[in-house]
Formats: sequence, C-alpha cells, structure tokens
Amino acid sequence: MPGYGRRGTRRRRQHEDEYLTSRPRSSQLLVWSGVIALVSVVVLGAIFTFWARSHNIEDAPQTKSVAADERVRVASKFKSPSREEALALVKSALAVRDAGQVAARIRPGPMSPKEVLSYLETIEAQDGQIKKYDWLSSIDKNGLSLEGVLVTFNTGSKGKKRLAILTPDAMGVWQLDFAAFARWVKPSWKTLLDQDTGTGEVRVSASKDSYYNGPFKDESQWAAYRLISPDTEEVLMGYCKMGSAQYRAMELLWQHGESARARVTLEISRPPAAAGAERWQFQITRVLAEDWVMADKPLDERL
Repeated sequence: MPGYGRRGTRRRRQHEDEYLTSRPRSSQLLVWSGVIALVSVVVLGAIFTFWARSHNIEDAPQTKSVAADERVRVASKFKSPSREEALALVKSALAVRDAGQVAARIRPGPMSPKEVLSYLETIEAQDGQIKKYDWLSSIDKNGLSLEGVLVTFNTGSKGKKRLAILTPDAMGVWQLDFAAFARWVKPSWKTLLDQDTGTGEVRVSASKDSYYNGPFKDESQWAAYRLISPDTEEVLMGYCKMGSAQYRAMELLWQHGESARARVTLEISRPPAAAGAERWQFQITRVLAEDWVMADKPLDERL
C-alpha cells in the first residue's frame, strides 16, 4: 500500500527446498544405502518415542489449536436469527428510505436518521449495486451478540465489500449497526490525515507491527500496530504505551489465536509536529471496541 515502503519494512520470502539426486554406481551400493536408511529411521523413531514419553507429549492439551478453532457465543436471552432471517433483516435495513423506519430497523449510533438516509441514498453511486449477500453467522465480540452478513457490491474486478452487523436492542429486536456498516469515522479521513494535531475516532483493521521511529522510537516503551481501512490508501501506524489499559485492550484482540488482523474501533491522536512524527503515525489513546460495534462502555475502560 502507498506509504508502506517508506518504513523500511522487509518481507521475508519463503523458498521451496530443492533436492539433488544422484544414481548409485552399482546395485550393491543401492542395497547398502537402503539398509542404512532403514536402520537410521528405526533408531530415530525409537529416540523420539522415548523423548515424547518422558515429556508426556501424548497427554499435553491442545489448548492453542482448540482456541483457534473455537467459536464461543455470548450469552444472550434473545434467539439469534437464522440465515434466512439475517439476510432478510439486512436487506430490509438497506432498503429503508423513510426516516420513520430508521429506528425500527437500524441502530444509527452517532449518525442521525437524516444522515443514515442520505448515506443509503448515495451508496449505489459510491459502491455500486449490491451483487450478493453472504451469511457469516455468529461473530460475537465486545461482549455483544453479533450476527454478520458480508455485502458485496459489483464495483471493480473483485467488488467492494461491507460488513453488515446485526445486534439485538433491549427488546430483542435485531437491528443493523449502521456505524459499523458505514465504517464511520470522525473527522473524515482527509481531515484526520491533513491536520497537524487533533484526535479522531476510526474503525480499522489492526495487526501487530515492529516499526519504531520519531517519538515512538523506543520499542521498550511503545507497542506498534499497523492500521488499515478500505476507505483510505494511507497505511497508519498506531502506538500504545506498554503496560497501559490501551495496550492490554489491543492485545486482547488476539487472545484466542485467531487471524493476525482484527477489526477494532479506536480513538487516535496525532503527536505535536515538534515531536517529529510522520503524518501516518498516531498514538492510540482509547480502545473503544473490539470489532466495529460499540458497547455501553469502551473496551479499555472495562479493563
């Protein structure tokens, strides 16, 4: 991505091993080679068996692999929608064109009903016509019951995609979280990147990184994360103070050994220009939510 090369990050290439073979000079040499290979395999097998038993490997719990594959539902008193129900809920929410229907089908969050309608009316011009809906089932995060539907538009060769997340209100009515669907940011990406100072709320995908420079050059004091969004070509770097509540909240994103990239809602702040930070370097001042749906309390505050 643009801007990434400036950081001097190196990619490690993986090469396939190449094996050279040669023919034996005689059948006798071939036989002896086979005997030696067979004896070596037997000896190595015996050694490994003895070592494994002495370390109780056979009894070791498969905690990490289980955690990576496990999907834990958040306890909820409301029944989750089926595939057909989830798809119908998302379709009806995106079809809303009356302000009076917004509250019934959509969780607007920080957006007003007027802003929601304006977004829905212009989404086709921005992303294209909707091509398909893919049900993702449970994507519970942040202590919330969440159901996901991936919406694919027909713009471009691969099509733009948006994540439609459904969550129940206090009465058990499942609604579309519109801030997550719109990937709502404040201020706009352009304003956030162009201003010399200031704070912003962003919905991004984060992954761990190891780039340290400027005011964040001391890696014993800072943890680095790469932040990306489909809504900007700029690749951001976010930094947390080691040991802070924000650091602990960020590390929780990977506690189950899942994908190296995790959705997160953050408050980020640009350091003063005098500190020597690049335009894409920010301090993570709050970790508001795991994923893009806000709960009653910010994630780092609950810690």
